Amino acid sequence: MIPEERPRKNPRGRGRLHGGALAVCILMTVLLPALLPATGAAHPPKEVVLSYDRTKQTLEVRITHTSKDPSSHYIKRIEIKKNGKASGITEYRSQPGQATFAYVYPLEIGPADVLEVTVTCSIFGSKTEKLTLP
Repeated sequence: MIPEERPRKNPRGRGRLHGGALAVCILMTVLLPALLPATGAAHPPKEVVLSYDRTKQTLEVRITHTSKDPSSHYIKRIEIKKNGKASGITEYRSQPGQATFAYVYPLEIGPADVLEVTVTCSIFGSKTEKLTLP
């Protein structure tokens, strides 16, 4: 009589990953931490303060955006809208300070005009503020 062959069970092999699954786990373990620091350190602008000088007809946009390296993590774009219509977009490649700084834009504004300024980080996030002139 021929004995019945049963599949061998390895008691030590239970729960182990085999072949492709093991390679995927190793790859994720190596790559995931490498991707997290770039986004983990990124953040939107903390504060945006708008002020308008009527005599000079200029808009000052004061921004607080902390960055240890303002040449790689910076405010890359400022978009100004006047009464809901695009008035100007300025792109930057760095920011002038590591924490708080200001940009000044020439802009004619009339009574009851509404300004909306959106400040965007080069890595992650944006902040929008509005200013209504009496």
